Amino acid sequence: MAPVVTSAPGKVLITGGYLVMERPNAGLVLSTNARFYAIVKPLYDEIKPDSWAWSWTDVKLTSPQLSRESMFKMSLQHFTLQPLSPSESRNPFVEQAVQYSVAAAHTKFYTSRKDELHKLLLQGLDITILGCNDFYSYWNHIEADFL
Repeated sequence: MAPVVTSAPGKVLITGGYLVMERPNAGLVLSTNARFYAIVKPLYDEIKPDSWAWSWTDVKLTSPQLSRESMFKMSLQHFTLQPLSPSESRNPFVEQAVQYSVAAAHTKFYTSRKDELHKLLLQGLDITILGCNDFYSYWNHIEADFL
């Protein structure tokens, strides 16, 4: 499978923080003309012969701009992510975006396409997330001022 590049308009969370991930907490979000991009490709070149018995697959999330790489196991039944390193800091926004995207694809596809999706998932997911530099433009100023 060739890499797939997707894009979505960016939003900036002004107030609310991670609490907005739990109901009934609210937040204030503004949209921007900057975009986020995701590059998705198989993590492994081929499916291993014993993979038919697997109920989990590997997911690698990379954010080059934040110098972060995280490894997860994804349940092929419930599409939930579990970090391989329990001490690693987590990002619920990114994790839920991956979980909901895979679950939506699974729900949308007909039976024959679900088998195709399952085979793709058995190769693992290698996801690289890139944001427009406008999202990160102030980091250099903050670091320069030691804030």
